[in-house]
Amino acid sequence: MIDFYYIFVLFVIMEIVSFRVDKETKERMSRLKHINWSEVLRQYLIEKLEEEERKLREKDRRRMKRAALSMDALREKARIPWNGAEEVIKWRKARYSSSTHR
Repeated sequence: MIDFYYIFVLFVIMEIVSFRVDKETKERMSRLKHINWSEVLRQYLIEKLEEEERKLREKDRRRMKRAALSMDALREKARIPWNGAEEVIKWRKARYSSSTHR
């Protein structure tokens, strides 16, 4: 009986990012050869990106909430009955029933 083994290989194409450090920092890094500095920096960048993206999402939520409150205030101030669906239908009829429509 013949056994077949499948090997799956996954290649992740990585981009190169370079940056500069002062001489003292580079010397300190060189003394700690057991540390994979690329991996340390890669992990830090991922954490920082997630943190900054989270801040943006929180800002967007605050802006959306403020906009909704503003719309509610305007609606309350107007105090006229209004139906969005009816308004859309009215404007569509006006657009498609005009004499310039071909």
